[in-house]
Amino acid sequence: MSVAVVEIPAGSRWLRDDRVTRRDSGILQYDCLEPCIAELLDRSALRFANRVAVVDRCGRALTYRELWAAAARVAGGLLDQGVGPTDRVVVCQPNGVRWLIGFLGVVLAGGVPVLPDPSCSPEETAEIGVHSGAVLTLDSDLPDGVAFLDGGASPDELAVLYYVRVAGGGLRGVELTNTNVLSTIEAVAHAMDLVGDGVRTVLTAPLSTAVGCSVQLLPTLASGGTVVVSGSRVIRAPWRHLRAAFPTSRCVRGWGVAETGGIGLLLPSEHRSRHPRSVGVPFGGIEIALLGPDAEHGVGELLCRGPSVARRYWRDPCATDETFTEDGWFRTGDQVRIDDEGFVDQIAVRVS
Repeated sequence: MSVAVVEIPAGSRWLRDDRVTRRDSGILQYDCLEPCIAELLDRSALRFANRVAVVDRCGRALTYRELWAAAARVAGGLLDQGVGPTDRVVVCQPNGVRWLIGFLGVVLAGGVPVLPDPSCSPEETAEIGVHSGAVLTLDSDLPDGVAFLDGGASPDELAVLYYVRVAGGGLRGVELTNTNVLSTIEAVAHAMDLVGDGVRTVLTAPLSTAVGCSVQLLPTLASGGTVVVSGSRVIRAPWRHLRAAFPTSRCVRGWGVAETGGIGLLLPSEHRSRHPRSVGVPFGGIEIALLGPDAEHGVGELLCRGPSVARRYWRDPCATDETFTEDGWFRTGDQVRIDDEGFVDQIAVRVS
């Protein structure tokens, strides 16, 4: 499907990463990515071996060396159970260290983690296993075997399947490649200036979501920081309460969905007071456009494209054709207003 869109030009408020270049497809791409998630995180595990990688709500902490060793043993156990490269594996574990070990174990085994929406019932999770063609579901004890690390996947291979709710309550599998996920990691690390030692990220979203995993977890691990897992629920608190709880932290507002890799728009803290309703401006390699009769006047459906944006839905060609355009735009379904400075205000949000 191809649609006429009104592209929003890059202005002074556009937090574009200067390491992206435009390809023949017209989409911006990073030129500095590792081939796959496993290789990027393996470098982190070696470089930051003695740093604390993760702390859960009970105070359990693992260093990068300990986390990587545990995940590699899970990968070996998965290999013993017949899991091979590109095989899908549903990760259904409590939100915490065990979930992280299971997720990384699938990655190290060369498999594709399938992540159900946190609201999914056991019946829906079982349906996701069937729809995704998963060969295994990690819903109890994690497998254990001889430590194993797959030789690595290619950039365009499927890296993760996020199942998200859509209008009417149904579920769709969002395909993200290694390039998509690595682009999110690069964009977040650059925009947030993650410097590694001393960086502690409090996860405000469940690990099985694009925000929790791709936006908060993976960039922190790639940078050598510490992830603090807060529990199974989304943290929802007014800005002032977060500031009171974490007075020296950097709290940011943003917008993103699984289809955009979890990212899309970012509102720097210095602009919050002047733009209290805004969800931000594009960052990384994300570009935005508007669709609708009033698009020329800054009002319409928000469209996004960029290196982190998904290419399609899993085994759902009709939804793919309706949502992703031939020239790479993702139709968010969100009605927005964009002001003269490029700040985006949400008017109505899609049901998902």
